[in-house]
Amino acid sequence: MIEPLKRLLANIRSSQRLALPNKQSPEQRSVVFYQHCYYHHRYLANALRKRGWDALMVSIEDPTGPNANYYHGEDLNLYSSDPAEMERNIQRFYVEALGRFKMMHFAGDGNLSFFPSKYQDKVPEDFVAWKKYGNKIAYTTSGCNSGIAQSSLMAWSRLAPGGPVCCNKCPYQDNALVCSDQRNLGWAKRAAKYCDVIFADTAPGLDLLARRKTFRDPITSCLDPDIWHPGLDVPAQFRIDRKPDEILIYHSFGNYESRGQGERNIKGTPAVFEAIDRLKADGYPVRLIFVTGMRNLDVRFIQAQADIVVDQLNFGRYGAMAKETMMLGKPVICYVNRHEMKPALEVPCMKEL
Repeated sequence: MIEPLKRLLANIRSSQRLALPNKQSPEQRSVVFYQHCYYHHRYLANALRKRGWDALMVSIEDPTGPNANYYHGEDLNLYSSDPAEMERNIQRFYVEALGRFKMMHFAGDGNLSFFPSKYQDKVPEDFVAWKKYGNKIAYTTSGCNSGIAQSSLMAWSRLAPGGPVCCNKCPYQDNALVCSDQRNLGWAKRAAKYCDVIFADTAPGLDLLARRKTFRDPITSCLDPDIWHPGLDVPAQFRIDRKPDEILIYHSFGNYESRGQGERNIKGTPAVFEAIDRLKADGYPVRLIFVTGMRNLDVRFIQAQADIVVDQLNFGRYGAMAKETMMLGKPVICYVNRHEMKPALEVPCMKEL
């Protein structure tokens, strides 16, 4: 048995002896999606199972916690309010997963371990053992600070003719714990060292996202056409009472209070409010439908009734809300910065917008 795996199993062995599992056959494709990435990992696991994969979506979060509104469920939840019990749950799952899955695909910057208690370890021993056992690690980025220096993003923003410098619109610009060159590039170095493949759907090719192991086509941030489709039936409790000639304009912003501070608002929400007021003053029969803090599975019923959707106006790439509403057949207004620092980094889908 390899030494890192010996040490790890010695550390996590409880009163019951834990044996190494046998590896699955080489022909069996398998992946464990570990931790939520909105709802994307849930639907990826569902779709891969339909194609013959052994695919599982595993959560370690409290199902009643502050992020629950954004999730659509999971296949297995290892959370416990008792930290010791939760650690044992993860230990047992990790040993099973070693032989069952060929890839562990996680989300969340800094989450470089199966165990939250090991996130700050200089060397994530469980990941080292996982790779020594012949398994792979994948990571889906979560935002514009995922492995991209703030200075790099600002330089990219400035190269778009007439576009905003998105960092100057962000309340986290001067919060080094959330976003800074040191913080962002430190994570980039760790992710590049331990991850075999990185997915950064449509984000600009900067720093970590310019590496050969990073894929920036829209691959992992998927949606299920059975959940979002133009013919969606709206339950009575979500129907909007509207006048015959009224035009409904939809805009939403998750975690609005923390991510928007006055004019520093990464989505450009104040500009949307001002535009609606100006249209009303000019006599247009428009009404803004603004949503925040609502359960995502229910939000689609509000989105389905909109005539026009406004996504973000500052970052330069489209996000989950734009995808959801386009799946519902809605026209979406969004600021798109097509620029890449090198022609070789261009993503074909961005040319279609």
